[in-house]
Amino acid sequence: MAKNSSIFPLFFIFLVISNLLYGALDNKKGKIEITANQLDSTKTTVTAKDNVLVYFNDSIITASSAHYNKLTKILTLDGKIESIGYMGTKEHTDHMVINTQTSEVTFGKLFMSSKSDVWMVSNGVHKVDDNYTFKESVLSSCDVSNPLWKMSFTNSKYFSKEKYMKVYNAKVYFANIPILYTPYLAFTTESKRSSGLLFPAFGYSQEEGYFYEQPIFWAISDSMDLELNPHIRTLRTKGIYGTFRFVDSEHSKGTLRAGYFEDNPTYTEENNIKNPTHYGVEFSYESSQIIKSLLPSSFQEGLYINTTYLNDIEYLNLQQNALVHFGLTPLQESRANYFLSNDDYYLGVNAKYFIDTTKEDNNRTLQILPSVQLHKYLSSLIWDNLTYSVDLHSTNLTRLQGSALTQYELKIPIEFSTSLFDDFLNISIGEEFYYTKLYFKNETYVDDKFRYYNNIHKAKIFTDLTKKYDSFVHVIQPSIGYVGAGKEDHYPTDYSLLDDNQTELFSVGLPEKQFNIAFAQYFYDNSGKLIFYQRFKQDYYQERNITKKQYSDITNEMQLNIGKWSFYNNLIYSPEYDTIRESSSRISVNYSGFRFNIAHLYKQTIRETTTKTTRSTALKDLTLGLNLKLGERVNVNLGVTYDIDEEEPKQWMMGLGYHRDCWGVDASLRRDMVPIPTGSTLPPYKNTFFILFTFSPFGTFGTTPI
Repeated sequence: MAKNSSIFPLFFIFLVISNLLYGALDNKKGKIEITANQLDSTKTTVTAKDNVLVYFNDSIITASSAHYNKLTKILTLDGKIESIGYMGTKEHTDHMVINTQTSEVTFGKLFMSSKSDVWMVSNGVHKVDDNYTFKESVLSSCDVSNPLWKMSFTNSKYFSKEKYMKVYNAKVYFANIPILYTPYLAFTTESKRSSGLLFPAFGYSQEEGYFYEQPIFWAISDSMDLELNPHIRTLRTKGIYGTFRFVDSEHSKGTLRAGYFEDNPTYTEENNIKNPTHYGVEFSYESSQIIKSLLPSSFQEGLYINTTYLNDIEYLNLQQNALVHFGLTPLQESRANYFLSNDDYYLGVNAKYFIDTTKEDNNRTLQILPSVQLHKYLSSLIWDNLTYSVDLHSTNLTRLQGSALTQYELKIPIEFSTSLFDDFLNISIGEEFYYTKLYFKNETYVDDKFRYYNNIHKAKIFTDLTKKYDSFVHVIQPSIGYVGAGKEDHYPTDYSLLDDNQTELFSVGLPEKQFNIAFAQYFYDNSGKLIFYQRFKQDYYQERNITKKQYSDITNEMQLNIGKWSFYNNLIYSPEYDTIRESSSRISVNYSGFRFNIAHLYKQTIRETTTKTTRSTALKDLTLGLNLKLGERVNVNLGVTYDIDEEEPKQWMMGLGYHRDCWGVDASLRRDMVPIPTGSTLPPYKNTFFILFTFSPFGTFGTTPI
C-alpha cells in the first residue's frame, strides 16, 4: 500500500483496519481502532507507523509504531507511547503489549500520573482490566525532576477505578532522607473515604513516656464509618477509643464514641490518682425532621443530643481529637433538646444531666430531667399596640440524695406602646403577672407544697434618632425604664420560712423599685461600615437607705474601628465601693498576611458580710496573639496569656507552618491549662510539642501532642 499523508487515505485506512479488527474481536472484551500515516497489512498481521493513534476500550493511545497479530490478538506498541484513560490517568512508556481478547496490558518502564497530580515511575507494570501490578517504583506528588518528598516500594497494586493503592516495603523520603518505613501501606490517591490504616501518631513526654496511636478506619458504607484508636503511653497507660459516625437521613447525623484505659500501678501511686481506669461513652445526634412530615408546612422542629458519661476527667484528657462537648471542665454536662415551633407557638423539651468528677459519687448532683416550655409569641390584644405573650414552664429537678422538686411557672407580660411627636419619642407601659407552684420531693418537710404569685409594673421611655452628615451617619438610642413592685402572695407560708434545703433550689420575690438608664450611640461611614459604638447602662434604686447602694454598677462598652485597627474596652465600675470590678481591653490589627492583638483582663471579686468587706483580684491577665504570613508558604503563630500577679505565663504557644502544593509541615510548642483528677499531684497544665507532615493528597503523620 502506498504511503500518503492526505486526509482521504488516512480516513480510508481507518475504515479498513476498523473493519478488520471489529471482525476479529466479535464477542470479546473490547474494540480496537487504529489510525496511522503508514499502514501495512497481511493475512495475519497489521503494522502501523508514523502518527499511530489507537482507540482501545476507554483509552486513547499514541505511539511511534504498532504491530497487531490477528491470530494471537496481541497488539504491540513501541516508541514514544502515551495513553490517556477515561478516569483521567496518563501513562508514558516506550513499550506496551496489549492482549485485545483479555484486555491485559504489559508495560516496560512506565511513567503514570493522575488528575490529582500524583505521579509514579515503575520499572515494569502488568495491567488486567483497570488494575495494575507494579514492580519496583517511586511515587510522589511534587515536581518530577526533584521531588521534595517521595515514596519508594518494591511492588504494589493500583485499582484505578477505585483510585486505591496497596504498596509493600514502602519507604517515605523527605529531601532524600528516609523518615518512615512500613512493610505494608494502603491508601486512596484521591480524597475519598476508604478502609485501612490511617497514618499513626506518636510523641513523648517526661511524665508519660513514649506515645503511639495507630488509627484503624473502616468505611462501612457511604453513610457510616468506624474508627478505632488503640494507643499506648509507655510509662502510664494503654487503651482504645472507638468512634462510629453515621448519616441516617438527609436531615440527620450522629456520632458515638467509647473508650477504656488502664493506668500502670506505679504511675497511679506516684501521682496520687484514685481511679486507675478511665472510661466513658459519648453520643451526639442532630436532626431537623422527626415528625415534621406529619405536621403543616409552617412548623419547624429540631432535635439535638450531646451526652457524655465518664468515670473521671482523664477519659477526655487522653483524647487526641475531642468531640464537641460543653468544655473540658470537672463538671461535665449532657443535653438533649427538642423544639417544635411556628409563627405563633414554641414548644421545647430539654434535659440536662451533670457528672461532678470532683466528688466520689454523683448522688447529690442536681439534674434537670426534664424541662418543658410552651410559649405563645407576642400577639395583639384588642388593639395593635396592646400586646401580650404567655410562657408556661415546667421543671423537674431531681437527684438520688437531697432535696428535689417539680416546679410549674406561668408568666404573662402585657404591654401598651405608642409613639409621640412624629415618632421622635416612644413610650411603653406594661404589667407582668407571674405564678408558680412547687412540689418538694426526697425529704420530709413541714410544707412539701408551695405556691407564689406576684405582679410587676414596667414603663419605658426611649427614642431612636438618626442623622446623616457629609462623611458619616450618627445614631443615638437613649432610654429610661422603670420597674415597680406590685403585690405578692405566699402559700401556705412565707418563702423566708421554708427550710434551707428547699430555698436552695429556687428563689422568688418582688424586685426593688428601680430606674434603668441606658444610652447607646453608633457612627457609620457612608458605605455603612461601623466606625464607633458605645453602650452605657446603670440602674438607680430610689428606696435604698444607704446612698452608695442606690446606684448599681456602671457598664460602659466601646469599640473604635480605624482602617485595619480596632480598639475595644468593656468597663464595669462600682459606685458603691468606688472601684473597678472588671475591665477588658483589646487592640487588634488585621492586614493582609498580618494579624496582631493584645488584650488585658482585670477582674475583682468583692465579698461583703455583716462585719467586713473583702476584695480579691481573681484575674489580672495580659494576652498577646500574632499571626504572620510570610509570602504564600510560611505561616507563623505566637500567643501567650501572662499572669501579671504571678509574673509568669499561664498559657503560651509558638507555631510555624510551611506549605507547598505537594507537601507541608506544621510544628507547635505550647502549654495549655487542663483539669486534673481531684487529689492528684499532676500539674494543672500540659506542655506539648508536635510536628505534622502533610503529603498531598495522602494525609498527615508526625508527632502528636499528648
